[in-house]
Amino acid sequence: MSKNILLAGASGLVGGHILNILEDGDSDLTLLLRDKLEEKEHLKQIVTNFDNLNEMEGLDGIDEVYIAIGKKLSLFDLIYLKKEKRKDFKKVDFEYIKNIGVFARKLGAKSIGLISAVGANDNSRNVYLNIKEGVEKEIISMGFEKVVIARPSHLLGKRKDEKISFLISALEIITNLLGHLMIGPLKKYRNIHASNVASSLVSKMNDIEDGIHMLDFNDFKNQ
Repeated sequence: MSKNILLAGASGLVGGHILNILEDGDSDLTLLLRDKLEEKEHLKQIVTNFDNLNEMEGLDGIDEVYIAIGKKLSLFDLIYLKKEKRKDFKKVDFEYIKNIGVFARKLGAKSIGLISAVGANDNSRNVYLNIKEGVEKEIISMGFEKVVIARPSHLLGKRKDEKISFLISALEIITNLLGHLMIGPLKKYRNIHASNVASSLVSKMNDIEDGIHMLDFNDFKNQ
């Protein structure tokens, strides 16, 4: 049966792969984004700054929503986010995600797929990880019948209009080579291709029963 799906973050790395997968299906897809994707003019696109979603028009009802938005951060930001950057990060990775979730529920969405991060922990002193689990809990509390949360580590893949720094490139090479040494509880920290994460999330949204489901490297590697 055809579904009405809302996708926020289609211009991002994982969001772009989610878009490609959903396009191949028979669902009625609507994109929620900051800037229109010219190459996707055949799709319904709603441009917003995510601050005033309740004032938007053009959507009557949806069945499920995917959220793949996030503030771009440097490697050093992930380790320690300076105080002057925390407000903007929280606005995108907490407030905007929360706003989209509330908006989707009002439109009738029963299922939600969210891209989060490995190590998310709202008890952590690391601001990035703290906010990641904080927003997960907000989404879970909204009453969706199905919640699927993907927690990937470093994402591999070609980023649109974005150059990867020498440091990140070097780190990817090293961690790819040493990845097989990361076993047991460390396995979830292995690099993973964004396409695998997207495929796993969409697959689980379509196949598994209602409830709360967390996805990690073991789920992604099989895609």
